[in-house]
Amino acid sequence: MKSVLRIMAGITACCLLPQLSLAQVSLNSTRVAAVDSVAVSQFYIKAFGMREVNRIDMGGGKAEVFLNFGKTDAEAKANKAAQLVIMHRDADTLVDAVPHVIFDVTDVKATAAAVKAAGGTMEREPFEYGKTGIMIGMAKDPVGNLIELLQQPKPAKP
Repeated sequence: MKSVLRIMAGITACCLLPQLSLAQVSLNSTRVAAVDSVAVSQFYIKAFGMREVNRIDMGGGKAEVFLNFGKTDAEAKANKAAQLVIMHRDADTLVDAVPHVIFDVTDVKATAAAVKAAGGTMEREPFEYGKTGIMIGMAKDPVGNLIELLQQPKPAKP
């Protein structure tokens, strides 16, 4: 009986541990990099309407730029959502482009046009993902960081 109780207690503890740790975890930010982080931050500001909320001068012309969404600078600074952080890197050559930023958008085609107008490129023009109604476009910022544009299906009209 004691063995059964110990096993049950162990199973219960194992099941609760992941739930306890997940309750304390949240996304802080997403990070991309560029030789000229300040210039690349301007792309995200122009293409996605983000605002600069902080900048850390790293010396030697290097900076880490923090961006977030908001209608005003004050609203963007008060936004508790995860930020986009653009940091310095020594070269704009990407070895692995799988890690990328994913933005939810309401109009993937208009956002793709904004990406191009701001100096980015479309790696893959917007397309429907299977027969899900989900629209996806794959973009690149001016230095090659990959950006996924994700538009959820529009609700069916009653």
